[in-house]
Amino acid sequence: MITLCGCAKTPKSGLNDANKRYFDAWIKVHHPDAQRTSLGAYVIETEAGTGQQAGDSDTYPYVRLDLVERDLDGAISYTNNEEVAKRLGTYKEGNYYGPEVWTRLNGALPAGIEEVLSTMRVGGTAKFVVPGWLLTSDRYDTAEEYVAKVSGGSPTIYEFTLRDVISDIAKWETDSIGRYLAANNLPKSVGDSLKYGYYYIRTGEPTSTDEFPNDTTIYINYTGRLLNGTVFDTTVKDTAKYYGIYNASKTYEPVSVEWYSSDEDYTKILLEENEVVDGFAYTLYQMRAHEKGIGIFYSALGYKNTGSGDVIPGYAPLRFDIEIVDAP
Repeated sequence: MITLCGCAKTPKSGLNDANKRYFDAWIKVHHPDAQRTSLGAYVIETEAGTGQQAGDSDTYPYVRLDLVERDLDGAISYTNNEEVAKRLGTYKEGNYYGPEVWTRLNGALPAGIEEVLSTMRVGGTAKFVVPGWLLTSDRYDTAEEYVAKVSGGSPTIYEFTLRDVISDIAKWETDSIGRYLAANNLPKSVGDSLKYGYYYIRTGEPTSTDEFPNDTTIYINYTGRLLNGTVFDTTVKDTAKYYGIYNASKTYEPVSVEWYSSDEDYTKILLEENEVVDGFAYTLYQMRAHEKGIGIFYSALGYKNTGSGDVIPGYAPLRFDIEIVDAP
């Protein structure tokens, strides 16, 4: 007798099968009327804007927006909204709150975010939820490919308000500086730049017009701020207290600058033996003994696209008020 045995094959489990079942069930329970996008994100609610549509990233490679991020339980993981931060108890004086500039170049935004964002118009809002497999910089043609190929993170709920779309980030920043100069009655205009994106305004006359010799130590007081007025750093105690950034463990006094600027190589100037951003060093390079001045410059001469910590966002023009003083 010959016995024939049939072996049942175990169905192959997909990469996101369990996650997708959970996500689909969550949508069905919590937002059954949400509109599914072609890639599989879900738009919960929208308010149409009246400005330019974000469209594709080649046309507008940068966007500026307000946002709140939540997990599926509704807990807020991130916001740049000051009022929301105050309600959460996470608000900190001196941190930046306000619209952020995001780049869309070379698939910088996750696929699920980019898909929704591309449909928005300036002034509009959208609340939408993106499954983990769409939180990737990879690009595929179909929703099924994302589910099958991407091991993504946790689903996230986003609330966006689109403030601006930007085709040329350098021009957008220098235009912002021009508006700032005019609004604050500063005696400069966009045409007065010493080099692209940089402006110097003398506010106190020097006691000498001689350049500092190389290998000289000088001392300065300074205050750094964003163009929205937020002060993020200062050497002056009263200024720190006034703007709510006073730190009792910090010593507020003039700081040393090591002066190296032979052949106009101002980038060798050091602040307390540390390198400084180009715009700060270039401001010092303009100055002479006991001079006061303001250096204003776009982010390419500052902290570029990354910003610095929680106080300076990416693509942020900066202002530094500097005074050269006697040694403390």
